[in-house]
Amino acid sequence: MNEHSSVPSADLPQTPCAGGASGRRYSGLEPSERTQERYQKFIESGTGVFGTVGYSAAKVKTLCQGAGLSERYFYESFESREHLLTVVYAQLSIKLMKHVKSALQDPEATLHEAIRASLGAVVRFMLADPRHARIMLVEVVGVSAELEVKRHEILKEFAGQSMAMLLLLAGVSPEGTVERPAGAVAGAVAGVPPGADAGAGTALERRSEKAAPATVLDFARLTAVSMVGGVNNMLLDAVLEGAAVNVERIVEVSYQLVFNASAGIRKLAAAPF
Repeated sequence: MNEHSSVPSADLPQTPCAGGASGRRYSGLEPSERTQERYQKFIESGTGVFGTVGYSAAKVKTLCQGAGLSERYFYESFESREHLLTVVYAQLSIKLMKHVKSALQDPEATLHEAIRASLGAVVRFMLADPRHARIMLVEVVGVSAELEVKRHEILKEFAGQSMAMLLLLAGVSPEGTVERPAGAVAGAVAGVPPGADAGAGTALERRSEKAAPATVLDFARLTAVSMVGGVNNMLLDAVLEGAAVNVERIVEVSYQLVFNASAGIRKLAAAPF
């Protein structure tokens, strides 16, 4: 198998197919279930190996040893080390986004609390298990043109989520309409310091004024892209320093980046056009 095989263009992660082969049950599992079990073992091994020794130093033999399986089974599910790295990266990204969305959708949280919790979910996911940060911020960079495309797609998704946070705090709808927030959102738009929310509501009440959607939304998009890069670099610094990390401080700095950046968007949205 060529180590430089291209990564499949279909959305990842992909579940391996048993190839339609029939076979007897073994240890209570059907052939397709055994295939899936081996697939997951390789993903776990890939997380451990890529997240410690790194992608360039990882060998297929080492990945197989970590999974407790032979190379035959490795190539049953993956075309190459790069294919496995891409799947590991995609699965970590999916897990992280689920944590972020879960925090944002907490019905009991105010806007400030929900956004702070979502940023906390990012920081803790990366730093509680440093393998996550190493894989997502270091090992996937510059591996191949195909993986760079995948990496950009994932970063774009997180930037989109960050943009939504910015617009909420700024009181601007995705259509560029200026909003008059109620409850917790009102405090954010009025510039109430973080943590000083007066209410728990997060409903947005539409006003009739129209901002310049292209200008405001593009400003918010570019701000979100820069924020994702900034938070990523802050996490990378924490991992590479190898010293004791003040997780709560990193969460607070991340939140302040979002909160302060929203002020510029709010000002732009309120300006006459």
